Formats: sequence, structure tokens, C-alpha cells
Amino acid sequence: MSSYKIVLVFDVILLIFGLYACAAAMRMKKTGVPSEILIPKEEQRCLKDAPQFCGKMYLPTVLFGCLSCVYGAFDFINRQALKVPFVEYVGMVCFLGGCYWYVRKLLAVKGEHL
Repeated sequence: MSSYKIVLVFDVILLIFGLYACAAAMRMKKTGVPSEILIPKEEQRCLKDAPQFCGKMYLPTVLFGCLSCVYGAFDFINRQALKVPFVEYVGMVCFLGGCYWYVRKLLAVKGEHL
């Protein structure tokens, strides 16, 4: 498989992950039970206040899910139709910056509630 096809598969995976993250955030907000994509089942037993954790992680998870969807879709479209190289790099930097922000936020909220 060529590297071009691998990147396209990665874009589709990011799009699907973004949709899943948004759905998981909405389910967390509704049920008050943290998603396993954020915190493993074993660690969930140690949470001091699970509904508050869900409330604090709802918006960041939705934003990160939307960012993943937008980046995956945009990079897919750019590779298929637009083919503008510098846009690819700008998108990648924005996505990696979003990943960094989200992981820091998740670790901070986990630190408060574990």
C-alpha cells in the first residue's frame, strides 16, 4: 500500500474517531459515567466525583472530537481535490496543537479527581 493511501486511511480513521469522541462526550454528559476512551474502568473506581469529571471533560472532548473530524475531512479533501501542500502542514500543526491541549486538559482534570 502506498504512503498516499495510508494517509487517506488515517484521515478516515480520524474522522470516525472524532465522531466517536463527540458521541462519547454526549453519553458522558447524559449518564455521568466517564467514557473508557478518557479513563480506564480500573481507574474509574478511584474517581472522587465522576459526574463532575464528566462535566469538566464534556466540552474539551466535544471540541477535540470536532477538531479530529474537521482535520480528517479537510485533509482528505485536500489530498483528493485541492492538493495545496502548505495547507496540509498548517492543518497538521493545528491538529497536533489540539492534541497537546486536550491531553494537558485531560491530565489536569484526572489529577483533580483521582
